[in-house]
Amino acid sequence: MVVHGKLQARNNHPNYAAAKSGNAEAALALVRDLLTDEGLNWIHALLQGRQPLVVPVAAIEASGFNAIPDAMAQEIAARLGLPMAPYDLGQSNYAGHTKANGWHRLVTPAIFAGTIKPGANYLLVDDHVGFGGTLANLRGYIETNGGHVIGMTTLTETGGARKIALRSETLSVLQRKHGEELNQFWNAIYGHGTACLTDIEAGYLYRVESVAAIRTRMAQAATDARGRGFSPICLAPRP
Repeated sequence: MVVHGKLQARNNHPNYAAAKSGNAEAALALVRDLLTDEGLNWIHALLQGRQPLVVPVAAIEASGFNAIPDAMAQEIAARLGLPMAPYDLGQSNYAGHTKANGWHRLVTPAIFAGTIKPGANYLLVDDHVGFGGTLANLRGYIETNGGHVIGMTTLTETGGARKIALRSETLSVLQRKHGEELNQFWNAIYGHGTACLTDIEAGYLYRVESVAAIRTRMAQAATDARGRGFSPICLAPRP
């Protein structure tokens, strides 16, 4: 994961609000100010001569279409001579993760749809990584449909969020704390066990006192999300 800059610099940028609300010119100006030569060099080294399709996390926010990932993807593709992914590939639901707490993020996972070219390589681009769930879900969608994700990059991060992959030591702590009970609950709801969590997600969960408390907080988050117009996951176990 290549991260280019500081969250404060993005949030304080004069074009940030307009870019987050869909203004393409504002987004491009912000991206050109915050993309770094060091970050682009890291991406170039990561690619090792490969020509991946560049795919932005195209998402609808409360204020409108977030134009930053698309502008960032276009700029990276232009500077590194890379092709863009087909434009029908993107987030298909409104998750509302910007400035949301962890429980909202867990019950409103990002869902993706669109064309994947089997065997093609992909570079994922987003403006920010928090829990890492959105990028992880996009990677899962691409790889489930035959593509290969070889890198990710964002403008900014929540502290430590660039380490998306679940570390074995984090999983061990989670398993010692909550055992097989949480793994079974997660598999019943999401269709996969806790080994597929991001490192930040797992860390969030092992700080909770019990599986019962996790269930309660997720149920409350789902209720709150519905009240604000979102469509959270169904917390009833899958048949």
